[in-house]
Amino acid sequence: MMNRQRLAEQLVAYLESLYPERSSISVNSLDEINMGWETELYTLEVDSTKDGDQFREHRVIRVFQGDCAGRKSVKEYSLMRKLGDIGYPVPRVYSHEASGETIGKPFILMERILGTTLDAAYRNETPEELQRGLNRLIRLFVRLHQLDATPFKDIPELPCHGDHVQDNLDWYGRTAQEHLSWLGSVVDWLTERKPFIEAVSPSLVHMDYHGMNVMLREDGSEAVIDWSASSIGDPRMDLGWTMLLYTTFGGEMFRDPILAEYTEQSGKEVAYIEYFEVMAAARRIVDFATTMKGEVDSIGLKPEVVEMMKASKEHYQRVHDVLTARTGIRLDEFAEALDSM
Repeated sequence: MMNRQRLAEQLVAYLESLYPERSSISVNSLDEINMGWETELYTLEVDSTKDGDQFREHRVIRVFQGDCAGRKSVKEYSLMRKLGDIGYPVPRVYSHEASGETIGKPFILMERILGTTLDAAYRNETPEELQRGLNRLIRLFVRLHQLDATPFKDIPELPCHGDHVQDNLDWYGRTAQEHLSWLGSVVDWLTERKPFIEAVSPSLVHMDYHGMNVMLREDGSEAVIDWSASSIGDPRMDLGWTMLLYTTFGGEMFRDPILAEYTEQSGKEVAYIEYFEVMAAARRIVDFATTMKGEVDSIGLKPEVVEMMKASKEHYQRVHDVLTARTGIRLDEFAEALDSM
């Protein structure tokens, strides 16, 4: 955690250089939001004066971690700028600093949304409210996947997969060979079935899409946040990840409604969705295993992520259950690692 007083002073100096037409700039109510695994988030109020008028603006700074932090900040800032320009709902971004010279780490300065998350808006409500919430969630998801991906190909550092499935399969294979030999049975399962997975047109994909990453402003308008894992790739990879998160955090009751909503709103059946659920489960297991090996800093995760993962032990057990249900494979080494936590 950064020293708040020092951070406030650094941000005042940064804002003074960013807005030379303003005077009496101050940063107040600086607080950290402890959410997410890859970035530190701080909310703040910026008070300033321009042409005799006083302003108070609500902002967020998103601070990036790890060896590739600068490149990640450039990617996310550029992507959100482009999404905002074409009318897809994201928070407004104001500036970014990729060198780390201002506060010691790269960051993005963006709009703070004074509202709630979409998940929180329908949690513990009636089945009808839940269905309306899922409808809203998936409508934005399908809209994202239906965007023309071509204008996004010039976004710096945004991966563009020729074969998203194969790229991830190659990554799992290298990981199994170099670090996690026990993952080999899952890689074999995926490899054997890969020839049956027909290619689809690439889309802009979020790759961590869920209702906690959809903010609702006070006027009810939406904004999709946290684009750090985004790329241009296979929308079924995106859908499989979202289904896995809801199934393992929320319960099996979410799986079929999410798939049905996506099918209805996209107008397309999603063939072999179980394959993409297994791809998602493998991704989650690899993330867990590599983090537990102590690679937190190099892959850009916060130091406290290990403890956050330990607190989510039941979630990882459910991920393993999904993998076993879809493939018949049980990873004894992974289960033992969970049991030892």
